[in-house]
Amino acid sequence: MSFFKRALISIWQRKGRTALFLGLFLIVFLLILSGFAIKQSAEKSKIDARKQLGAEVRLKRDNDKIREAVLSGKSTIKPLSKETIDQISHLPQVKSVLISGETGAAKGDLQSVAPRASNEENSINSNMANMSQGQEVPVFKIHGTNDLLKTADFKSHDAKLIEGEPITEKSLSNSAVVEQTFAKNNQLKLGDTFKIQGFSIQGEEKAQEYKVSGIYKSEKEVSTLEQMYEMAQPENQIYVDIDSFLKTSKQANIDDAMFYLKDPLQVGDFVKDAEAKLPSESNFFKLDAYTEQYEQMIGPLEKMAAFSSIMIKVIVIAGGLILTFLSLLSIRDRKKEVGILLSLGETKMKVILQLVAEILIIGLLSFGLSLVIVQATGQTITNSMLSKQAEQVGPIVQQDDDYGQEKNKNLEPIDKMELRVNATVVSQAGSLGFLLIIITTLVPSVMIARTDPKELFVQKE
Repeated sequence: MSFFKRALISIWQRKGRTALFLGLFLIVFLLILSGFAIKQSAEKSKIDARKQLGAEVRLKRDNDKIREAVLSGKSTIKPLSKETIDQISHLPQVKSVLISGETGAAKGDLQSVAPRASNEENSINSNMANMSQGQEVPVFKIHGTNDLLKTADFKSHDAKLIEGEPITEKSLSNSAVVEQTFAKNNQLKLGDTFKIQGFSIQGEEKAQEYKVSGIYKSEKEVSTLEQMYEMAQPENQIYVDIDSFLKTSKQANIDDAMFYLKDPLQVGDFVKDAEAKLPSESNFFKLDAYTEQYEQMIGPLEKMAAFSSIMIKVIVIAGGLILTFLSLLSIRDRKKEVGILLSLGETKMKVILQLVAEILIIGLLSFGLSLVIVQATGQTITNSMLSKQAEQVGPIVQQDDDYGQEKNKNLEPIDKMELRVNATVVSQAGSLGFLLIIITTLVPSVMIARTDPKELFVQKE
């Protein structure tokens, strides 16, 4: 009779022992499967969280450093240079970059849209806002950019290009995109030129000529406060190429740059490389990769992943000791059976293979059941545990811009994740589980098989 057939008969005859090992192996495989599945799913969810924040890193003013410089009496704060941005944009992780800057422009001979005063009080406030002891105030706002369609208003669909071409890296120098009302009031069409002067209190800036390369329509709703200022009206916003913008006035500087990376997972490496490109002295800008928000979002995932790693280690150690002890007790009770098989001429190797085969067959049944149970209930249990972790983290504080206004980002700690029991998880859990079973069964089996058959008969069961 083959050792495999004897193993099947032994499993069927010893139902109590089989049920004990089946239940124990089921618990072991369930915990190992859950541990590997949670660990892998958490890693995938981290990537999704990073993608939700976007593969974007913003180079913006460091208000803390600026405040310290002002308090310490530094009269000048060095602006961000285009050369620095160009050096960073050539890093291998960068896919594209958005450069932005804003400055005011004088009215000159151009026709502007007056403030939207909703009542008499606003009208009075508007007149006061446009007068500063007889001095002229800026009427137009010039936006310098290298990618029009990625600017805030166009990205949020508050502005839409209706004619011409958007401003890009390939745009000709002195290109301008104007609002349709501005174009109508000043009798401008595509290809026409107009002159506008950058604003300064001394009025020393020279008028610069721009060519209309595009016309857009604005549907932006301005706040009550913005309605009081002529420069804040959507129709008075003019977009120009970044190189021409920097020549508009002394106040025309780059405010920030948004770097779009090829992969969200490259954010850490990019920040490290980009920081090396920033000036070592008098640097008043910092890189914002939304790291704080990312850490808050993945906080519950980190705890779950740490818990799963500990769970795997504990089950390997504790489960190994328990399985070894039970296997030893089980095999010790079968000394007479082993002795008879050896005395009948069965090789020790086949006896060991029979004992191991019995455990492996029970293990296979347990592993199959554990896969079914994990697929059916694992998702619910994981989400329940993750939700409790997320409740402890609480809501995530949204990132503020330079003016203290919240960005339109709804960020919450991750309280759900898809439990992935894929081929990788199954192979990892199966390999570890069966290796544990074989080792803990093989050791006592070899100890018994190495004993002389006569000694097995004389020993009391």
